[in-house]
Formats: sequence, C-alpha cells, structure tokens
Amino acid sequence: MNNQSKNDEAVSASVGEFKKYKFYVQGMHCRACVLLTETELNDHALVLNATADLSGGCVEVVGGFKDKSEEDIAKELSLLVEKHGYKISTEKVLFGEDSKLDKWSDFKIATPIALGFLILFLLLQKAGLVNLVGSGGVTMGTAFVIGIIASLSSCMAVVGGLLLSMSATFAKDGDRIKPQLMFHGGRLVSFFVLGGVIGALGSAFTLSVSATFILGMIIAIVMLILGINLLDVFPSAKRLQLGMPRFISQHAQSVTKLNHTLTPLLVGIATFFLPCGFTQSMQLYSLTTGSFLGGGLTMLSFAIGTLPVLALISFSSFSVMNSSKKGVFFKTAGIIVIMFAIFNLINSLVVVGIISPIFNF
Repeated sequence: MNNQSKNDEAVSASVGEFKKYKFYVQGMHCRACVLLTETELNDHALVLNATADLSGGCVEVVGGFKDKSEEDIAKELSLLVEKHGYKISTEKVLFGEDSKLDKWSDFKIATPIALGFLILFLLLQKAGLVNLVGSGGVTMGTAFVIGIIASLSSCMAVVGGLLLSMSATFAKDGDRIKPQLMFHGGRLVSFFVLGGVIGALGSAFTLSVSATFILGMIIAIVMLILGINLLDVFPSAKRLQLGMPRFISQHAQSVTKLNHTLTPLLVGIATFFLPCGFTQSMQLYSLTTGSFLGGGLTMLSFAIGTLPVLALISFSSFSVMNSSKKGVFFKTAGIIVIMFAIFNLINSLVVVGIISPIFNF
C-alpha cells in the first residue's frame, strides 16, 4: 500500500485526528530488529508513521485509531510483529517480572554449548584441520562460522522476514522454486562482487600496518558489542551498536515492494546493505584484505555460512525468533561471538608486536 492511499484511509478512519502512542517492544536486539519492526508497523493502514528506538526498547506510533484503547491498539500491532518473535505492549516488562523472561537461566544451557564449541574449535585448529584464527585476524573459515552464527541471530531477522514475505508473494502465483534460486544466487554473487569492490578500495588506499591494526581493533569491538547485545542482559550496550546509515537500509528494504520478475534477485543483492552488524564487521575486514579476491572471498564465505538457515526458511516456516529456545540460541551465539572478538583483538595486538603470541596454532 502506498503512502498516499494509506494516509487517505487513516484520515477517513479517524476523521483527520491522529494521535501519538508509545509502546514497548520485547525482543529487539539490533538495528535490524528496529528496521523490521518499523516496516511491519508502517504497513498498517491506520499507522501514519512508526519509529522504533533500540536503546529504549520502544516504538512511537502516529496513527488514527478512532476510540480504540491503547491496550487494543497494542494487541492489534503486536499481531504484525509476533511472526518475527517480537511483542508490543503498553507497559515495559522489567527484568525478572516474568519467569519466562528470566534471561539468566538460559546461560545454564548456552554456556556449556559455547564452551564445547570452543574446545572443538581449539582441537581442530591445533590439528590443522581448520584455520579459523590466523595471525592476521579473521580468515575465510572465521567468516563462514560467523555467517552460521549470524543466520541464527536476530541480525538475520530482517533477511528472514524479507525472504518469508517474498516467498509468500510468489507462492500465490504458483512459482516457488525459481524466486528462491534467484534470491540466493543474487545474494551469493553480490556478496562476492561487492566484497571484492571493498577489498579493492582497501588496496587503493594502501593500508599501513597501523591502519590495519586500527581496523582490526574496530572489527573486534563491533563483534564484542554484537556478542554482548545477543546475550540480552545489558540493555545499555544497545546504544553502542553501529549500523548502516538509515536511508541506505530503508532504500534496500523498499526494493521488496517492487513487483517484477527480477525482484527476488534485487532483494538478494539488497541484503548486502541491510543493518546487520555481522555483515558490517565482515565488510570492515574485507577492506583490510587489500585485494578484490580477498574481499570477495571473505564476503562469499560469510554468505555461504548464512545459506543453510536461509534456505531452510525459504521452504519452511523455520524461524529462530519464534522458537521457544531462542534465548539459548542468542546467548550461545553471543558467547561464541565474544570469543571470536577476543581472539581477533589478541591477534591484532600480536601482529603489531604489543604482546607475544598467546595461541600457538
């Protein structure tokens, strides 16, 4: 629905009277969640504008809902985002008020899983079977694993939401396979090409050891913030999360509104510009590779890592966000990402000679 027709309908329903409401959103972890929440709410016929705030865990809605109570409006809007694992309410749910929201209990399961992953990783690395951590920082193996983690996190909520929406649209026309292949093919090719462009830009600037070190530190910090936010126990950390400029993300999201045979391909390409912190950390690393091939292979490895879960979403209703174990998923992912951030931080310090090698792989 275009903005003009939506506004006309809202004006007709509310006799030109718009009100501003403030609701609280449970389940937002990152800027991708913000974009997805805003997109879903702005598609409501009676909503003139919706603006979500990650740090406050809330959303401001301007709309014409006549004489409906705030509780009824919240329930109505909540139906739009529940499929993505979010819930809208009139009151903020404080930590510990609901036993189901006892976020710390998930660590009992998440911590052993993450430690098991760490032990397996160290054994495989020591045996030389994988190369997830190199002396220069992130490797293609790391990018692949981070892709897997990203696909199980809320950062992929927007991509999964776009994919489900696109799948439903084309399924109505009886075409289910071709759009999926176009989406995934466009995503893999664009990540390689655009990642290569970023890598080539890095070579043009001829990054010095100091510049590479600084970028490595930034990557580690971005990943550390991502990991902390996935733990979902330190709300204030959400304010520190970096994101793609808002207008770029919104334009990337608007591609899904196009009604064309090539839409799945364009949507796959647009995912490169969505506000996923994992994608942005890999984009930063691609810059340090200093070559088209290095940057392209890094982003391609990351995209391949996300492929299994996204392919599962393509042909089923699978969604981590709707899983009863999503807290365990996110906390496990958060701990693993924090570990990768620490490895990357240590390796960056080793490369410039600030500290001696700690991990002798």
